[in-house]
Amino acid sequence: MSSYPHLHDQVAAYMGGSNEERIAVSRKDRWIGYAKAKSVLDELDQLIVYPFTQRPPCRLIVARGDNGKTALLRQFQLRHPAVQLGDGGMSLPVLRINMPAQPDLSQLWSEVLTRCATTHRRGDPASAKYTMVVSVLRVLKVRVLAIDEFNDVALARKGTSDVLAGIRKLSNELNLSIVAAGTEAAVHALAFDAQMRSRFSALSMPKWGLDLPYLSFLNTYERLLPLALPSGLAGEEIASVLHAAGGEAIGGTVTLLRDAAALAIRSGQEKITVEIIKAVQETASHATALAEI
Repeated sequence: MSSYPHLHDQVAAYMGGSNEERIAVSRKDRWIGYAKAKSVLDELDQLIVYPFTQRPPCRLIVARGDNGKTALLRQFQLRHPAVQLGDGGMSLPVLRINMPAQPDLSQLWSEVLTRCATTHRRGDPASAKYTMVVSVLRVLKVRVLAIDEFNDVALARKGTSDVLAGIRKLSNELNLSIVAAGTEAAVHALAFDAQMRSRFSALSMPKWGLDLPYLSFLNTYERLLPLALPSGLAGEEIASVLHAAGGEAIGGTVTLLRDAAALAIRSGQEKITVEIIKAVQETASHATALAEI
């Protein structure tokens, strides 16, 4: 029997390591398949096998900032990894990119080409890059283009409609489904292209309440933190403090748990307590205040 029954077996294996090694494990990105995320992923999976059609279906994942959109797109990509084909070629079912911070078609096509490890000159006109994008995505047999931070397309202002039209053209030419992830601003941005908007179905990620799914998330996450003692994160008092401190976006809770685990290890307490959570909050508040000076 494991000496640490409150931990996942793979995490318990790190308990013999140094404090810094365990802190590094605590801060690793983790995927926890809570119910809503699983249902969204199951729907996205259908795009991979969707029959070729004149209007490829598209999905828009809508959530507030720091609520798991990027992690979900990353997990979607991991579920459909690149495959080496018998003829020596490669199939890349899902290509994941970020919307450029200063979006225009030239920047967007450069982002695609860079993610495909395709050498190009950034100073080339957008039309030349588009030809390369079509060629490389066809060779790689990409079925879904996943675009994170899609709400940033609105930063193109008058050029927003041009960027959306370019994405629509690419979708039509390659029978490519688009999976976009962003905040509510992404929904408003689609209004610049009625044809593009009509082919998107929205998938909303919920705000997190102090409810059973949240407590289940805490239970699972506790098993992934290499602490010698159980913290009981889903207990009434500590869960309430975590939710109040982390907010309705799950990213806030995850950041808090990572920092709290690090403090629990360094202090020798080996479990997350309400006092440790409050100490982490105070440190974060102090750092914010210094940054504003």
